[in-house]
Amino acid sequence: MKINLLPTELANQIAAGEVIERPSSAVKELVENAIDAKAENIGIDIRAGGLELIRVTDDGCGMDEGDLRICLLRHATSKLLTLADLFAIETLGFRGEALPSIAAVSAMTIRSRTKEAEEGYKLHCRGGEQVEFVPVGMPQGTIIEVGDLFFNTPARLKFMKSHSSEGQKVLQVVERLALSHPSVRFTLRVDDRVVLQTPGHDKLIDTALSVFGRDVAGQLHYFPPTPARSLTLSGVLGTPSLHRHNRMWQSFFLNGRYIENRRLAVLLEQSYRTLIPAGRYPVAILHLTVPAHEVDVNVHPTKVEVRFRDEKAVFGEFMTVLRNQLYLMANKQAGRGAHHVSDPQNTVSPTFSYDFRDATAPLSISFIKEQLTIIPPTSTYRLIGQVCLGYILIEKHGKLVIVDQHAAHERVLWEQLMEQDGGIQNLALPLSIDFGTLAHFLPRYLPYLASLGFSLEHFGGSSYVLRSLPATYLGNFDAEILRDLVADIESDNLARGKEVLAAKLACRAAVKAGTKLSPSAMVELLDKLYETKLPFSCPHGRPIEVAFTEAELYKLFHPK
Repeated sequence: MKINLLPTELANQIAAGEVIERPSSAVKELVENAIDAKAENIGIDIRAGGLELIRVTDDGCGMDEGDLRICLLRHATSKLLTLADLFAIETLGFRGEALPSIAAVSAMTIRSRTKEAEEGYKLHCRGGEQVEFVPVGMPQGTIIEVGDLFFNTPARLKFMKSHSSEGQKVLQVVERLALSHPSVRFTLRVDDRVVLQTPGHDKLIDTALSVFGRDVAGQLHYFPPTPARSLTLSGVLGTPSLHRHNRMWQSFFLNGRYIENRRLAVLLEQSYRTLIPAGRYPVAILHLTVPAHEVDVNVHPTKVEVRFRDEKAVFGEFMTVLRNQLYLMANKQAGRGAHHVSDPQNTVSPTFSYDFRDATAPLSISFIKEQLTIIPPTSTYRLIGQVCLGYILIEKHGKLVIVDQHAAHERVLWEQLMEQDGGIQNLALPLSIDFGTLAHFLPRYLPYLASLGFSLEHFGGSSYVLRSLPATYLGNFDAEILRDLVADIESDNLARGKEVLAAKLACRAAVKAGTKLSPSAMVELLDKLYETKLPFSCPHGRPIEVAFTEAELYKLFHPK
């Protein structure tokens, strides 16, 4: 087979196919260039899902005549000079393929002017061929219009979805770019209608509200840049009551660039384990800052996938900071006060400590010179009573709160089991338990049962002897419970066996709906609940309490 050199036109279309998959890909590349040009205001207009028109307007540094003349040449870029630059990328675009790739499959017009120039220049091309280059009057910045996208590649055009579907993909791209750069004001118009506008005053929480809507305003927790050894993490976390059926409301950014990383998503969801129901996903916008030389962004042409030099350190510190922020959010919602002393060094990973055996003990998160201390609440609620033999009514922080007594007790018992609060009780008379055919599977669970305080020894055949159990469970134990646990636990949950077993044990021992509680029993349960780390939900993710504000109660009796 003879080797031939591809014609320039064909080579450009192949490159376009790699970089520009659909209108949203073109929008992403053009907006990233505008961000790299230090734009403070970026407008995006699309028609027909971006297939008929994409217009990106920015007030960035612009291009002079010489730059504009060569900007459509492949690999022409202002962002790389040496090989060393390739391994310390600090800009969003750098390949020099975006503009020529888009131009190769569209009718493109570029207008641009620098601050120093008296006038700008206009470049018009079609299918990658220059048609016009003339001076033009315009303000500083760049305006790029892309029309008739994929007009010369009908095979790709027929794989496009509906205009509304393509427009939705463009919206998703712009939302991510806005969340990655809250200091930039973004305005997206779809068919002349504004669908997204961000404030651009460098407050991530306000940008998040522009994207998610004001209805979630009270369910978002912002935390500022928190340093560790290998990374700095900041972002917005949703409360456990704010969860979705997919990961669409999760965004991860690395050094200002949106990334997709399965491991980070899993770690995020593990942090929320026992806080939200199974099959639901937390809401989060997380910004990681890692030294550029510690990251390889050249793994994928779209630069969405990245590789960390020291993945173990990055993922470990990511999880540590994330869990600490969830503890802070829990205490904030519980009305616990905080005292913060800053640390200019920002040199080491944070540590978390809290003595749950002492209800008056403070929660502390410390660096070498930085410490945040949270004081547990005192008299934060007023008991009203029990209703339907399953719910406790209280007044807390000016709200009427309904507490599920079973879910509340589950949370208390689960944390006691996980922390071994109360210690381990040795049995005066060891108990023999026959596990039958389940004895074959029991050995894999023995380490997790031991970590909870259950000491089991093989006694021959399918029998085991129970010599100790957690003191928390004393008086609530039945040998059948252990048999049921071994039968119920799923093999794919083995990696978190201790948590699963503790959740099942807590559920079995917790006070049931239909149980009448005395006022003193209710107070004891509530006091223990509000001393837990995360009094949001039971270990299975069900909410523990539902609250009604005064305004919400008013609306119930005064409908419009």
